[in-house]
Amino acid sequence: MYPTTFKLRKLIGVCFLALYLLLGVPLWYKLTTTYRAPLPIEYIQALHDDRLHDIHMVIPVYLKCDSYKFPDLHKAVQVQVNSLLDTKDQGIPWSLQLMPYDAEKLQDSNNLNGSDYHVVNLVLDEAVGFSLAYDTKETTVFFDDPSIITNDLPFFIAQTLVEHAFELEWSVLSGDERLEVTNSMAISYRPNIHLSISLLTGDGYPVSWEIDSTLKKYFSPLRKFLSPLVNFTVDTGILYYNDLNLHTLNNRQNVTWKDLSHAVDLSELLSMNYFSEAASLNLAIVFPSEQNSKDGFNFINDNWYSFLVPQWGMLTINKYPLKQNSSLTENYLTPIMYQFATDIFQLLGLKKDSQELTSPCITIDSFRRITILQNIHKAEETLWSLVKLTQSFQTMSIPEEVLGNVTEALDLRLQIIDMLNDPLQGGDESWNRALILSNKLVELSEAAFFHGEMVQQNFFPQEHKLAVYLPLLGPITVVTFFGFIRLIKEKPDGKKRHSNGSEKSSEIEGKKSN
Repeated sequence: MYPTTFKLRKLIGVCFLALYLLLGVPLWYKLTTTYRAPLPIEYIQALHDDRLHDIHMVIPVYLKCDSYKFPDLHKAVQVQVNSLLDTKDQGIPWSLQLMPYDAEKLQDSNNLNGSDYHVVNLVLDEAVGFSLAYDTKETTVFFDDPSIITNDLPFFIAQTLVEHAFELEWSVLSGDERLEVTNSMAISYRPNIHLSISLLTGDGYPVSWEIDSTLKKYFSPLRKFLSPLVNFTVDTGILYYNDLNLHTLNNRQNVTWKDLSHAVDLSELLSMNYFSEAASLNLAIVFPSEQNSKDGFNFINDNWYSFLVPQWGMLTINKYPLKQNSSLTENYLTPIMYQFATDIFQLLGLKKDSQELTSPCITIDSFRRITILQNIHKAEETLWSLVKLTQSFQTMSIPEEVLGNVTEALDLRLQIIDMLNDPLQGGDESWNRALILSNKLVELSEAAFFHGEMVQQNFFPQEHKLAVYLPLLGPITVVTFFGFIRLIKEKPDGKKRHSNGSEKSSEIEGKKSN
């Protein structure tokens, strides 16, 4: 073998080894290493340890008085409001910003009557009292001349605002609940809720109902009224030969919801309807079967009776079965829709069991603010769960999309907090925008936590690298390294012949000497 050929073989061997080390090993490491995007762990942990620490929600309130001029009344009321708020430990700092009524300023905010903001209307009367408006965010405080002389008016205004007009903030933010509001009757808040209205009859007789006109006339106004909080999608349907198994209770005189829960199977209604919304409410109107309950249900005293089903909706049970070719008119459906419109506030968590909703507009405004804070808290807890998950599984992949969702969520959180802390942005438009952004904040945090790649992979164990790649890389590595070692030890042909010749001559000389 010529020396040049031997050198060429060595050069090729060195190239193979270099290719293996410089290209093969990095490529193997790249293919087997999971990408972990750098999450802002310290910042998220700080938000969890000191939750909502950078929030001081400010609610603007305007004082209006047409009978007297009180140039410094808003300052005196502000002192009393702050004193009342300080009597409770504020888990989440909040305050009322009292300002004199400015008609031009409020009219310039695209609102001709200023109802976007909370207004306290001071009215001179014979006695002291207050009244909360039903359809506007207005509190009327009645005062008399002695209350001015004794300087009791500022405290009475402050007490009316804190303990009555803003009672929800007072009880939740300044009390022991601290956003942990539990309501066994209400569904979890979602910005989009699906409403299913079903008519069930135990017989197969054809039936019609004027549900479209009834909904347009009686439910559409309620839907528009609640639109700042939730967006309803509605579907209707008729189900024959199904009385929800209520005929089994026909011999009972008094039936409670506990009795119904053992007999009624509501899962059939849930399986009938397919919707994309994460939350749903139901209204079921049930008629008995003429065959099973000819004389009607004994436990229904009137023509119909409704039961409120926790976290489900309203179940309306009629006493008598339908006749052939029956038609349910608006006169029949209207009282049921009124009852459902009353119960829907309880199902949404806007009121408790026996609480009367005397000022729904003010309650919705307060509920909107509480929901914004709950969404922020929920998003922070979701991000913290994501951090704990990634720290528990160090080999879990963190895609770049997850980092993008987390970054966008944190930026969105700061934007919402700036709106909450600014008293000049306390109108309906600002609260609605903050609620929309907080709903998006929850979506981004949940999208980061439930990312498809993370859920499918769960984690990427180190043993997987050996289990998959060792059968392939083992033979290649053995052949490459042992071949290279053999090539290094190999000598050129000239040196081999010279060494062989010297060995033979030494052997001949040894034989001659013997």
